[in-house]
Amino acid sequence: MMPLSTAVAFLLPTSACETESLFDLTPELPGDLFGKDFSCTLCLKRFKEPVILPCGHNFCKLCIKNIWAKTAVCACPECQAEVPDGQYVENTVLGKALESLQGFPVEQGEQKCGEHGEPLMFFWKLAGKLACFLCRESQVSEDQMGQFLLVPEAVQHYVENLILIRTRVESTLQKLKILWHRQKEQIASHQENRLLLQHHISLEFLKLHQFLHGREKRLMNELQEEGKSFLQDMQLNMGVLQEKCNQAKEILMHIQSRLYHHNSISFLTGIKSFMNSLREKAHTLSEGQLVCRELSPGQFKGPIQYTAWKEMKSVLSPGLSLITLDPKTAHPNLVLSADLTSVRHDDVKQMLPNTPERFDSSIAVLGAEGFTSGKHYWEVEVEKKTKWTLGVVKASINRKKKPPLSPREGYWLIMLRNRNELKALDVPMKGLILRTGISKIGVYLDYEGGQVSFYEANEMSHIYTFMDTFTEKLYPYFCPCLNEAGENSHPLKVFSSKI
Repeated sequence: MMPLSTAVAFLLPTSACETESLFDLTPELPGDLFGKDFSCTLCLKRFKEPVILPCGHNFCKLCIKNIWAKTAVCACPECQAEVPDGQYVENTVLGKALESLQGFPVEQGEQKCGEHGEPLMFFWKLAGKLACFLCRESQVSEDQMGQFLLVPEAVQHYVENLILIRTRVESTLQKLKILWHRQKEQIASHQENRLLLQHHISLEFLKLHQFLHGREKRLMNELQEEGKSFLQDMQLNMGVLQEKCNQAKEILMHIQSRLYHHNSISFLTGIKSFMNSLREKAHTLSEGQLVCRELSPGQFKGPIQYTAWKEMKSVLSPGLSLITLDPKTAHPNLVLSADLTSVRHDDVKQMLPNTPERFDSSIAVLGAEGFTSGKHYWEVEVEKKTKWTLGVVKASINRKKKPPLSPREGYWLIMLRNRNELKALDVPMKGLILRTGISKIGVYLDYEGGQVSFYEANEMSHIYTFMDTFTEKLYPYFCPCLNEAGENSHPLKVFSSKI
């Protein structure tokens, strides 16, 4: 039996037949759907040598010739459209479809309408079922005749619709396959990145563990050595005291022996020399002293954790960078502190040289030191301020105009507005959740890693991270914003206290 896909292919244009078949992807449909009503409306039998008129209707070649032989004007029997000169074209597509259907099993005789007993010639689109001529005449009005298609037309109509659906589904499938592969790549990249981050975290904490272990071992060694020395002193004194005890016992034994003499003669014999000897021994016998050696609580029971934490600064990477502000870059309305660690806005504009380095549109100032490598971290006090902008910028930004503050222009910044509206100036701009008031912002720069991250510095909770590629010197950026009649008059202050 010929597959259904082959039969349907003959109904399609050549270009459609050359494409990948929809039925390679779907199950075959019942074979008798197309094998029963490829019928001519004139003879009510299956087409023989089908021809198609300019209006699109199909008839047997012999049937249409016989009809036109009896009429003065050549017209379509279906729609009465005039056919000049009796022109028609052999419908080879329909003919091939009929040939292909010869292999399909059909019921004996034509299928009849269950209601009227007439041949099923039409497909009723509205009801979605086959219909006979009487069904069409009885069910719809004249203007609804378009709901009835001859079976071949219906087949072609729905095949075309299936092809359209197939095209859309195939397009979607291709996109899904691309997304699937991209997702697979993302998963592999995620797993690799996770392993790298695990290794990084382990390495960073290993440094701290090694430092703390070394600090613990050093303190334990000091305790052991000092304790051992103190113990030796006390044990040595204990030996001295034991020797004095023995001397005292010997003197007492001699005295007791003299007292046990039973007659006066023997007791007094040599008594004077005996007494002199006892007095000399008793005189040289001292009471001794107690040796106390106590380990210092201040050294071994003091703020050990805090002391270790302060000493840990030597292994922190990065440690807290000591940032100062560059007055040559400050906007004329900005006032810097004498130690160049804080900045505030003032309504009075200062008379300052308009150098290329100085901002004259943005209310901003840069850090004095730029960075072209390494990892750096600094903190900025922002308490009591209603608005500010902080972050990192590249050296070549235009300081005389106010371009869009975005990474594309060389700005990696976050900003606060209206006291509690925190945003990252990314592309697109991203609103950030501000759970509590922020009093101190931490800024982390990893030049080689292409990372700028922001933290709530008191709890070191992460706020936002930019990832990019840096190719020129970067500077810390500080914008205290307008003081707004005292509402935002507090300064931005670079936190410079040492750990």
